[in-house]
Parts: sequence; C-alpha cells; structure tokens
Amino acid sequence: MIPLLQSKDDIGIKVCGLRTEEDVDIAVGAGANAIGFMFVRESPRFIERHVADQLALQLPEDVTPIAVVQNYESLSDFADWNGWLQLCGEEDEASVATAPVPVIRAFTWNETELIRWDACPNVDALLVDGSTGGLGKTFDVTTLAKMIPTLSKPLIIAGGLTAENVRGIIAQSNPTAVDVSSGIESSKGIKDHQMMCDFINAARGLS
Repeated sequence: MIPLLQSKDDIGIKVCGLRTEEDVDIAVGAGANAIGFMFVRESPRFIERHVADQLALQLPEDVTPIAVVQNYESLSDFADWNGWLQLCGEEDEASVATAPVPVIRAFTWNETELIRWDACPNVDALLVDGSTGGLGKTFDVTTLAKMIPTLSKPLIIAGGLTAENVRGIIAQSNPTAVDVSSGIESSKGIKDHQMMCDFINAARGLS
C-alpha cells in the first residue's frame, strides 16, 4: 500500500495541486505523505506532465506522487508514472481497469457511489469529496463516518478542509487520510506555505 495509507502517525496527509519546487519542498518537510499533481487543464492548479515528472524526482521514497486526472483519454500514458493515479471524472469500471498503476477513485459524496467503488476490484483507495474536486466545498461526514468501518478499502476525505476544521473531521470520521488543496491557498491555485504547515500540524494534532 502507498505511504499515504501507511502513515506512521495517526493520519495520512495528501497535499494536492502543487506546482513549484518550493511548494513540494515545504509540503514534504512539513510531513505530507503524498503530493498530488493536477493534470486537469481546466484547473487553476494544472501542471504540465514534464514539470510534474521533474518535481516528483524531489520526493523521498516514503512520499508518493499522485497524478490527478479527469476523463483522461488513455490511462496507458501513465505506464511510466512512478506513483498512483487519482481518477476524478466519469470513469467507469472498464476505464479504471485500464490503469497501469494503483488507483484512487475520487467522487462527490454519495452513499451509492461509495458502495459501488468499494466493490470495484481495480480500485485501491477511495477519495470522497464535497464537490467534483478543488472547489473547497465541505459536506456532512456523519453518515460517511458510520460507513467507514464497513468498507474494504482505505478512505480519504477531501473538500473544504482547513487547519481550523481538519482535526474535528478526523475525530468524527476516523478516515485513513485527508486531502487538502484550496484550504491552503492564499488565492486560487497559489499555495500559502504557512497555511500548508498549519494544516499538516493540525491534522497531526500538533497544534
């Protein structure tokens, strides 16, 4: 299983939408378990593949690069990707089965979708968001929290998480990991390094 889901601490932390060497250095130094690179062109956090490949070389072995894609034409393009894929579009089970590396299936919170993807043999982890991703929209985790112990796959919570609310969400739902992007930005697509460190410390229960 990926380091994101093997944290030596009580929670895995994925920091998503990084685009610069400094962003990556600070996230890793602060204790992130995984770094998400956004390959969705419409996103303000979009990064070209060759740039992400270079940034991924900075990562130590215990930090996993995650390629975030949405309705990508051919997942076989990632056969040389030294990490995981996060699928956050309308990919179906047949599409997921073509992934050449382990898959995190991301979707907006919905009980039916949770059950569906937990049963999919080609999905290795689930990511539940409050929106289609990157919009900073929270959701009520009450029902999800009750379902998590019944799942066969590790679960990551995303959507509107900040240094102020992340520890409460963790305490309420006990997910395997949390994912942050907009909650550590000074403006859309621009990461704030202090907010990043504050978030990771809060998720770890250090602040």
